[in-house]
Amino acid sequence: MAHTFHYSGFVIEGLQNGRKWGFPTANILPQLSSATPDIGVYAVQIQIDNKNYQGMMYVGIRPTINLSQLTIEINIFDFNASIYGQYVEFEIVKKIREDRKFDSVTQLIKQIQKDKDEILQIFAQ
Repeated sequence: MAHTFHYSGFVIEGLQNGRKWGFPTANILPQLSSATPDIGVYAVQIQIDNKNYQGMMYVGIRPTINLSQLTIEINIFDFNASIYGQYVEFEIVKKIREDRKFDSVTQLIKQIQKDKDEILQIFAQ
C-alpha cells in the first residue's frame, strides 16, 4: 500500500533516555514547512533511505522527567542503525493515547511497553 508521508524532519541527538529505558528513539527536528503532530502517542510509519519501517511516536514535553520543551521521538521497530543528521518522513497510522505525567520513570517505562504492545497489535491487523 502506498503511503503519503505528511511529516518530515532531521534526526537530531536527544537525551538518550529512550536508549537507557530499552526504547531507543530517533528525535526528529521538524521541517519548518512540515506540520507538527498533536501531543500524544502514535503508531507511525517512517521512511528511512526509501525503506518503510513501523514505529511508536511520542510527541510531548516529557512531564514525567520534568522537561518542558516539545519533542518528537520515534522508536523504530526492528531498526538499530545510526541515523543522526538524516532526513526522514513519517505518517501517523493511529493515535493511541494522550501524553500524561507518571509518578515514576518505572511507571512510564511500563506504559511505554504497553503502548508498544498495543501498536504491534495495530500493525498485525
